[in-house]
Amino acid sequence: MEVKGTAIKTTRDFIKTKFPEQYNAWFNALPPQSRALFESALDATGWYPLNDAYIIPIRKVVEMFYDNDTRSGGEDLGKYSAEVALKGFYKVFLLVASPTYLIQRASKIFTTFYQPSKIDVEVLDSHGAILKILEFDGIDVALEYRIAGWILKALELANCREPSYEVKSSLAKGDRQTDLLFRWK
Repeated sequence: MEVKGTAIKTTRDFIKTKFPEQYNAWFNALPPQSRALFESALDATGWYPLNDAYIIPIRKVVEMFYDNDTRSGGEDLGKYSAEVALKGFYKVFLLVASPTYLIQRASKIFTTFYQPSKIDVEVLDSHGAILKILEFDGIDVALEYRIAGWILKALELANCREPSYEVKSSLAKGDRQTDLLFRWK
């Protein structure tokens, strides 16, 4: 399983922005193979091994800055990533897209960042949808929360009121797939 360089850069930038005084401690806590990736010039369009470049660094963020609160750490990483992505090039997209279309499009975007993966959306009604992660080798609970946080922030930026989500099943915890139920007003 591989992850696109853009996602790795977002993790690094998140720490530099939110925890700048502790960046070096986080970096030094990574195993050598992960440190080597972050020391190199990350190619935004390049592909990197999921575990070394993404899962391990995210787990260190959760451990060091969130007292092992996987949900909070994953969500904050996802929200930061969405804010960076959707306040720039995709800002116009937020103004014209319905929330359900936004989630459907996000599922397609995610598959371009994680390969190979299969992610789908089931639209429930005009105020709800389920994001289904059907195939994703090596997914981690923190990464599931990161994806949920990304969509949560996207819904906020699209002016949805009171967006929320519930994890109905988790591939990372041994279920057949991950189902993230999103609701908004």
